[in-house]
Amino acid sequence: MKPLNLARAAMLLAILVTCQPLAAPKPVSIDTQEFVANYYPGSDTAVKQVVMVLGGSEGGLPVKLAQAVADQGYPALALAYFKKEGLPEELENIPLEYFTKAKSWLMHNEQVNADQIVLLGWSKGAELALLLASTDSDFRHVVAIAPSSVVWAGILNDWQKVPGSSWTQGSKPLAHVPFNPNAPVTSLLDLYTQSLDNRADNGQADIPVENIKGKVFLYSGGQDKIWPSSRMASAICEKMQSNETSSCNHYDHKELDHLLDYKFLDPSHPLNKSFAQSLKGL
Repeated sequence: MKPLNLARAAMLLAILVTCQPLAAPKPVSIDTQEFVANYYPGSDTAVKQVVMVLGGSEGGLPVKLAQAVADQGYPALALAYFKKEGLPEELENIPLEYFTKAKSWLMHNEQVNADQIVLLGWSKGAELALLLASTDSDFRHVVAIAPSSVVWAGILNDWQKVPGSSWTQGSKPLAHVPFNPNAPVTSLLDLYTQSLDNRADNGQADIPVENIKGKVFLYSGGQDKIWPSSRMASAICEKMQSNETSSCNHYDHKELDHLLDYKFLDPSHPLNKSFAQSLKGL
């Protein structure tokens, strides 16, 4: 057998390399006193659309969700808002202005298109994403997994204490739905459902999703054991119908749980493709 000449070997190696999928770059810790985040530059240099990733009640950096975004080639900002050094320990009275600082940082990042910031959140992060888009017209694209149609009470480590609102604006707590069951509580889903049924705020705690000027993609699971995300997602889309400058798409998966059994994070599952299309706004 004739030995391969060096030129041909180099050519074959180049072909093999270019055929390999691009690995997502490692995240970079953002060195700022204004917010706590990791930034994923994105592996596809042609993609300028950036995703702000918001975790849920687990707190800290939403690494798992952000990595899924980075694996799609998108630049992503994984933003912590509690349970991280320098941040509140509990999810209560988190100022919305904190997220404006992160938005401003992205807008000054020349590597991304600040006109195309996608808000991605799950559970409490989905509630937050919808709230931010409802109050800030710079956000015109939301992907919310296990969303909420209302502002809920915060979540404290001691469930014997009564939490205030999850969020504040202008140093004032936002109107919220408190935990208010009128019968024995058998689960978290029961607590949230009873509280939703017993609300007495005359709609003041509704997230004003009718103000969103852009695209909203909602994912819910029919087996959600945390809160009634399917019911609340339907309420969101119904409310958004009054705004012709917006669109709302609700994907309800009857067989899946609160976070869709993480199927949307699995590249081999069809739900992953749907998730990728939502990030694109399709």
